[in-house]
Amino acid sequence: MKKNFLKAAFCLTLMASVSTVYVSCSSDDDETVVTNPEAYANPNDWKGEIPAGVNLTLDASKTYKLTGKLSVLDGATLTIPAGTKIVVSEGANYLMAERGSKLFINGTASAPVVFEGANPIPGSWGGIVVLGKAPSNRSASGTSTSELGDKIYGGTDKTDNSGSISYVVIKHSGYKYNPEKEFNGLSLFGVGSGTKVSYVYVTDGADDAVEFFGGNVNADHLVLLGVGDDSFDWTEGWQGTAEYVYASRKKEYLNATEPGNRGIEADTQDTDPNTTFGNGASNPTIKNFTLIGNTKGSESQALKLRAGTNGKFDNVVLANFSTGIDFQTMRTHDWFKSGSYMTNISFVNIGTNWKWSTSTSDTVTNPDLSGVFTTNTSATGAGSGTSLPDWAKGWTGLTSFTPADAGN
Repeated sequence: MKKNFLKAAFCLTLMASVSTVYVSCSSDDDETVVTNPEAYANPNDWKGEIPAGVNLTLDASKTYKLTGKLSVLDGATLTIPAGTKIVVSEGANYLMAERGSKLFINGTASAPVVFEGANPIPGSWGGIVVLGKAPSNRSASGTSTSELGDKIYGGTDKTDNSGSISYVVIKHSGYKYNPEKEFNGLSLFGVGSGTKVSYVYVTDGADDAVEFFGGNVNADHLVLLGVGDDSFDWTEGWQGTAEYVYASRKKEYLNATEPGNRGIEADTQDTDPNTTFGNGASNPTIKNFTLIGNTKGSESQALKLRAGTNGKFDNVVLANFSTGIDFQTMRTHDWFKSGSYMTNISFVNIGTNWKWSTSTSDTVTNPDLSGVFTTNTSATGAGSGTSLPDWAKGWTGLTSFTPADAGN
């Protein structure tokens, strides 16, 4: 009785005096009591782990300096309120929400959450990584190990909920920690449809802006500008929906050696394009997209559909790329030949509208895929053709963006 009284008094004092951390306190004597909550959210030196049982909410009036790797562990919750700014030290530093945790980035149109590199150049830090329990097609169990952080992700819960990401700005991400592996702006590993991803702006990063590794998460209202590799990437059987995406290379990219590659790079799985594990083939629904490129580099392709990917596309504007749609592998070929899965496609200043790229597993040479898509010169894409749509203005800090800003 005395023990519980003292515990309750401690909890009340803790919650009244520390605004950055909230700990659930009950009469359960097995519950963990955090005796030094500042250790999990030191604004001047933030890194380490947020353990199970901790519900941590940051203070939006403070600027947090992320100085190392930060992991939200299974059973923990991190909430980042509107208007919070996080400055990340240069290096392999990132924010990771591990499988079974919750991450809530609660930005608003008037007060987005901002992550940026302390050194404002592409690739200065890792980015945001979320690991869920939805299927990856890497194994029969639906699980795999992330290439970023070497953590387990995936499973069988397609509706898994890892939290919510809304109105967030991610700058200078894409750190390369070895010649084969780079971080992205936002990496979603086996994330389920119960997770919200909405209004995300990734700019001036060194690798991909957003990449989906399996899972069933949906995303909407994404602005992806000036990254060094692909704007939008999926693999491992992703089967979500993405709507209202405005993506472009930039004319004055901060890293001149990486002008940006594809608008979309789409795979089912790089080692087995015919896998039936997990969700099977990648098969997302892609609607209301604008993809703007330039002709620099050898991978100036608006849509690279390969490694067995399927998909459904509608109202897509492709502008200023050398190639509009590049198809590869027989599974991809057979899918798009089997139905009307590509409608209202607008080609604007595209060198070659489509082509078939033969891979070693293909048995048909140069098949006719000209009839698999329907064109519409009036397609609006993300909302305003090739111009920046109204929904992308303000919270991104942008007031306009046109194909001339991407250049050639």
